[in-house]
Amino acid sequence: MGGTKYNRLLGNKYVRNYKNSLAYLSSTIKASNSKTEHYNYLQKSIIPTYHFQKSLQKLKIPKLDDTFDRYFRALKPLLSPAEYDQAKKIGKKFQNGEAIQLDKEVRELDAKNKSSNYISEPWFDMYLTARESIVLNYNPFITFAADPNPQQMNQAIRASNFLISAARFMNSLRVCKLKPEIFHLNPEKSDTAVFERLMRLLPESVSFYGAYAFNAYPLDMSQYFRLFNSTRIPHQNKDELMTDTSKNHMLVLHKGNFYTFPVFDEQNNIYKPEEIYAFFTQILSSGERAEFSLGALTAEERNSWASVRDHLEKLGNKETLNQIDTALFCIALDDCEVTDPTEMSHEFLYGDPTNRWFDKSNTIIINKNGHAAVNFEHSWGDGVAVLRFFNEVFDDTVKKEFVNTKTRPSFSRGNIENYVKKLEFNLDDKAKSSIRKAEENYRIATSRLNIKNFEQDSFGRKFAKNFGLSPDSIMQSGIQVAFYKVFKKFVATYESASTSAFKYGRTETIRPASMATKRLAEYMFNKKIDESNSAEVISLMQECSKYHNKLVKEGAMGQGFDRHLFALKYHATNRKKQPLPEFFSSHGYKFINHNILSTSTLAYPNILNGGFAPVVPDGFGIGYRILEKNLGACVSSYSLSELNEFVHALENTYDQFYDIMKKTPIKKKN
Repeated sequence: MGGTKYNRLLGNKYVRNYKNSLAYLSSTIKASNSKTEHYNYLQKSIIPTYHFQKSLQKLKIPKLDDTFDRYFRALKPLLSPAEYDQAKKIGKKFQNGEAIQLDKEVRELDAKNKSSNYISEPWFDMYLTARESIVLNYNPFITFAADPNPQQMNQAIRASNFLISAARFMNSLRVCKLKPEIFHLNPEKSDTAVFERLMRLLPESVSFYGAYAFNAYPLDMSQYFRLFNSTRIPHQNKDELMTDTSKNHMLVLHKGNFYTFPVFDEQNNIYKPEEIYAFFTQILSSGERAEFSLGALTAEERNSWASVRDHLEKLGNKETLNQIDTALFCIALDDCEVTDPTEMSHEFLYGDPTNRWFDKSNTIIINKNGHAAVNFEHSWGDGVAVLRFFNEVFDDTVKKEFVNTKTRPSFSRGNIENYVKKLEFNLDDKAKSSIRKAEENYRIATSRLNIKNFEQDSFGRKFAKNFGLSPDSIMQSGIQVAFYKVFKKFVATYESASTSAFKYGRTETIRPASMATKRLAEYMFNKKIDESNSAEVISLMQECSKYHNKLVKEGAMGQGFDRHLFALKYHATNRKKQPLPEFFSSHGYKFINHNILSTSTLAYPNILNGGFAPVVPDGFGIGYRILEKNLGACVSSYSLSELNEFVHALENTYDQFYDIMKKTPIKKKN
C-alpha cells in the first residue's frame, strides 16, 4: 500500500494531519464497495489515531535528591551493612558533587528539545551502539495462544489469516483510523460512544486534558509506525533504524529460502483471502532447502555483520537486501512440529537460524502445527505497540476466519510465479564462509541456553485480590522468596514499567527486591508456616504489595532512578567526553545493574507464554503471567541445574502462597 516515507527517528511530524488522512482514505477506497472497504480495514475509529499525541505530557526528569533516595532504598536489601554504608558514602559524594552540574545540563538540554525527552537519545544509542548479537541479548518472543478452532491451526491457513489481519491493522493505522491507545481507569464512563464523540470534537492541542477529565489516559503511539516496513541496518559502531512505507510486499521465509509477494493489488485493496492463501500454498510446496541462507548473519556480532553486509552489497545484492529491509514484516514458516511449551520457547526465541531475519522489526513465526509467535527486534520499541498489534491481530483472526478449511487457494490474475518471487543472492567463497561461520557461532551461543515453563491452576488474579494483594506483587514476591530459598541471598532484580503515558515514553525500571520482600523471604525460609502464623505471612505479603504498588506507580510516572542515573552517565561520557565519574564504577552501582533476575509480565489471555534470555551470564530471564484463575512463567538460564532448582522453588512458593491464603480468614484491607 502506498504511503509517505517515515524515515525520522524521533520528533518530526510523521503523524499526518487528520484532514490529509481523510483525503488519503477517500482516494484509497474510492473504487471500493462497502464490502471491500470492510475487508481492508480492521477499525474505523471516529477519533483519529494520533489525536492525543500532540497534547501528551512530556516525561519529567525526577528530582536529583529523589533519584538518590530511591537508589539507596533499592540497594539496602541487596548489600551487607558495610557494603551499603560504603555505597551510600560514594553515592552521597556524587549526589552533592559532580551530579549537580550534570543534572543541570541534562535539564537544560531537555528544556530546549521539544521533540523528544531526556532519555530518548541515550536509550536509542544504548540499543543501536550495542555490538553483541541481538539474538538472546535483545530480541524477545511472545507466543500466540492456539486458535480455539483446531481446524484453523493449519500452517498455511494461520499464516494467511495473520497476514490479512496484520494488513487490516496496518491500513487502519496508516489512515489514522486505528483506535487511539487509551488506558481507561473507569471504562464504564470513558470507553463509550459518547466519550468518543466528545473527544473527536476537541482540538488536538487540548485533547489529552479532555480524556483526563474522564479518568482516561491516552498513551504515546509514536512507536507504532515502526511495526511495518522497518529493519535495523548494521553499521560499524552504530546501527540505524530504517522505515520505508512506500513498499507493499511481504517477506516470507521457508527452508532458508526468502520469498516476497505483494499484499495489495493495483487498487490498493488487500488481495482476496483465497489469493493470499494461494501465495502461502505456493511457497510451502516449492523449493528445496537453501544451501546457503543469509539468516544466521543477522545473529552475528554487529560489526562483523556490518562488514559482511557491505561485502554482500559489493557483490550486487544491495537491491535484494533492500527487498528484505522494506518488506511489511516477516513471516517465517518453520518445518518443526513441536507442541511442548518449552520446546516452542526455544523455537520462537531463536530457532533455525537459516529461517530467521532477526533485524526485522517483527517476525511472526509459524510452525507446521500452526503454533505461532512474534519475535521482535527491540531497539525501535517496547511492549505497548507490539502487544496491541499482537492482541488485535489474534482477535481478528479468530473472529473473522477469512481463510478456513472451506477456502480453496486460488489465483487467476496471471502466473502466480510472477507474484511470488524467490530472492536470489550472489555469493562468493568469502560470503559462503561467513555464513558457515555465523551458523557455527549461532549453534555455540544458543546451545548453552536452557528454558523451562511452568503453569499453575490453583489461583490467579481474582483470588489474590480478595486479600488486598496486587497480582503483580504476588508474582514478584514469589520470585524473591524462591530465589532466596535456593541461593540464600538477594540480588538485583529488573522489572520493566512502561512510560507510554508520556510523549515518546519508553520504559523505567521497577526494582522489586525491597526490604519488604526480604522480610517475607526470610520469614518463610526460617519459620514453619501453618495456620498459627498464616495471618502474619499474609500481613507481610500485604506490605510487599503496598510497597510494590508504590514502585509501579513511580515507574509508570517516570519517577524511578535508573533512567535518570543512566542519562547522567551518558551525558558525562558521550556528550562531554569526560572521564567516567567514580560513582558509576562503584561496587554498589555495578551490583544493582548486574540484573540476576530480569523479569517482565505478559498477562493477556491471548498469550500462551513469552520470554527472553538472561541479561547476564549468571542470571535468569523470567517472562511471567498471572491471569484470572492461573499463573505461570517461562524461565531461562545458562545453568540447567540452577534453572531446575529455581523453577521447582517457584512452583513450591506459589503453592505455599495459595495454601496460606486459602487457610487465612483475613480479607481485603480497607
